[in-house]
Amino acid sequence: MKIVIIFHSVCGNTYLMAQEFYNAFKEKKQNVEMYRVEDSTLDKTAQIFAPAQDFLTEIKKISVAAPQVMENADLILLGSPTYFGNVSGQMKLFMDATSPLWIKGKFIGKKLLAFASAGNSEGGGDLCLQAINVYGQHMGMLNVSVPSNIKPGITVPAYGILHYSGNGSVRPDKNKLAIAEMVNYLLLS
Repeated sequence: MKIVIIFHSVCGNTYLMAQEFYNAFKEKKQNVEMYRVEDSTLDKTAQIFAPAQDFLTEIKKISVAAPQVMENADLILLGSPTYFGNVSGQMKLFMDATSPLWIKGKFIGKKLLAFASAGNSEGGGDLCLQAINVYGQHMGMLNVSVPSNIKPGITVPAYGILHYSGNGSVRPDKNKLAIAEMVNYLLLS
């Protein structure tokens, strides 16, 4: 199975989630690649939000995704920070750039898992996850729902894996177990 992880991250939380998925798949000896979406404002934004500086150099080292990286994938993971109850503008631009591949039906039948970070539980993170899933449905992908009882003591929305980051400085350590369990679930399905 070929797995592609594509994310946008400003404060580093969505990046850390993507990295955790990447490492969990690698540990299971899976063929996995990780990319970021283009963000020409990343340096400027990092000057505004102090937590963004923590991972700026690491994020910029990751290759920028072209829509074509999704063509040969069996499983696609899309991750975005939540902006006003939706994906970030940069993630939306990336999703829109896949339109020529949509016309050709290149994503029909591929599995899609959404993940996101949000400032708080009222920040619309679930709506961000839903936006990624709606995109996948339009592309003909099979959305992977997350069992809300993935493991006793871990609760997650059915739409994907979500991290609440407060002001951006709360790192997603608590999601490590949920992500590891989700990787096990994905490899069984």
